[in-house]
Amino acid sequence: MHVTGEIQIVPLGTAASLTPYIAKVKAVIENSGLQHTMHDSGTNFQGEYSLVTKVAQECMQSVLDSGAPRVLCYLKFGARTDKDVAASDISATEKVDHYLQTHTQ
Repeated sequence: MHVTGEIQIVPLGTAASLTPYIAKVKAVIENSGLQHTMHDSGTNFQGEYSLVTKVAQECMQSVLDSGAPRVLCYLKFGARTDKDVAASDISATEKVDHYLQTHTQ
């Protein structure tokens, strides 16, 4: 099953800077082959459900292996059967931008 969604990894009990932990998470996601876009508060993704859950587990483990005593993972995703989201050549963000350009007075 193909899903789209967002993952947010939050290391707990660490120093003020989360950069080293998030760098590890980014490496896990990039090495997974999962189609993704990282942003300030998480990462949007598209891919097969089994790959998404595997990557989420690997992200959490990478944070724990890097010394964080705790980690939270916020994962939300959805699937649809009415169209092939995986084959879409335009993102939802681009669709909204286009709509705003053509429907704004």
